[in-house]
Amino acid sequence: MKQRIGVFGGTFHPIHNGHLLLARHAAESLGIDRVLFVIDRVPPHKTLAEGADENDRLAILRLATSDDPRFAVETMELEREGKSYSVDTLRELKVKYPDSELYFFMGSDMLNSFTSWRAPDEIAKLATLVCTVRTGQSGGEAETAAELKRLYDANVILLDEVSPLSSTIVRNRIHDALPIKGMVPDRAAHYIYLNGCYQPKEISVLYERLKKELKPQRLTHTAYVLETAIDLAERFGADPKKARIAALLHDCAKYLPEQELLRFSDTEPPILPILHAPAGADYAKRAYGIDDPEILQAIRLHTTGDAGMTLLDKIIYLADMIEPSRSFEGVDEIRNAASIDEMMHLALLRSIWYIKQCNQTVHPATLRALNDIGGKMERFGEADALAICKILYDKKAIDILALHIGDKTIIADWFVVASGTSVTHVRALCDELEEKAKEIGLEIRRKEGYEDARWIVLDFGFALVHLFHPEERAYYNIERLWEGDDNMIRYPISE
Repeated sequence: MKQRIGVFGGTFHPIHNGHLLLARHAAESLGIDRVLFVIDRVPPHKTLAEGADENDRLAILRLATSDDPRFAVETMELEREGKSYSVDTLRELKVKYPDSELYFFMGSDMLNSFTSWRAPDEIAKLATLVCTVRTGQSGGEAETAAELKRLYDANVILLDEVSPLSSTIVRNRIHDALPIKGMVPDRAAHYIYLNGCYQPKEISVLYERLKKELKPQRLTHTAYVLETAIDLAERFGADPKKARIAALLHDCAKYLPEQELLRFSDTEPPILPILHAPAGADYAKRAYGIDDPEILQAIRLHTTGDAGMTLLDKIIYLADMIEPSRSFEGVDEIRNAASIDEMMHLALLRSIWYIKQCNQTVHPATLRALNDIGGKMERFGEADALAICKILYDKKAIDILALHIGDKTIIADWFVVASGTSVTHVRALCDELEEKAKEIGLEIRRKEGYEDARWIVLDFGFALVHLFHPEERAYYNIERLWEGDDNMIRYPISE
């Protein structure tokens, strides 16, 4: 039995899901075994729009068709010199696949102009013509098919169109910073964003500089952030063109020298991993010529957030965190949240949790951002804080308090405050805590005040433990500075 091969020619500038739906529909309707996507270089009937060269079009086509084993890409027309004609392609394919039946796909406009093509009579002998007809919009295709049958004995099959999508629509949406999700396969769309295809010239200039300054892995991340920011901008009504620029440049300062980044630190010690954001806002202005204050602020806040964030600020912060390559636990919950502020609440909590898990310092702006949207800080380390309280309680400490301060300061999540009855007792509490903490996996980073034992401070990273002599406890009364309505636990906990 002869293999049935569909021949789908075009510029594919770019290929989109409408092309793929048509190929699948034709294959299933006509029993076609294989569909060859024959990419044109210089089509004889039109001039190509700008935005992607033939290598880009070919790469996008290969990515888009790679998931269906029935699909293959044919490059013979790209390899020809000069303009490419369909009859030449069909001749070559008949030689390459001598025992096959060829089905040549075309649109209504191509069918109606078929008599003006080169060697239409030979084309009709080499292949069955398969024409897609716009649903409910007959353009006389049936009459044309009958005429071609009379003139060339052509076998013409008419199929209903399965999608009104066009390459022009896709190109225009990319140009205007509108999402193409669902219009182009994901891997093909990522290539488009990664390589700056179909972007306005002023955006292409930014791409060219970024490609020189960012490492490939960072460029890949940037492309994903761009895709996500554009989707979020449409979803929540932000300016998509500003979102595009902010997303593209959000990491533009990632590889600046450390000494240059440190100029933008506002904490002591500096939090180096977040400094490319404020440095990036400065660099985007100096090196890339961006002077829009909204865009520059979105770049500046994309690692920390802050109180008073604009919609654009939130979109860039979120796009950086939830872009498609991110796979941390809980990322889908953030992606699927109903509102931008719910997304921010979940994202900020996750960021704070991760920073604390890494024993790093949370920037005050992140806490301000959480408080600003009415977020409630999770009590990271509560079980360990209460375990410390129990050790002290078993050693007869008095007036033991655990104070959750994580949403008030960056110095720790918890204060544990307790008193001994004497200097000797305070020192004994410290010794007991040092010994027993190791057994439950807690590590003391520093210890102060042990010699006079009037006020000993033990730093566990997530918690600061204050062991007081009663007189110092009464004098300093540090819990008064931190206690609130719902952040204080008195130990032992009352039933």
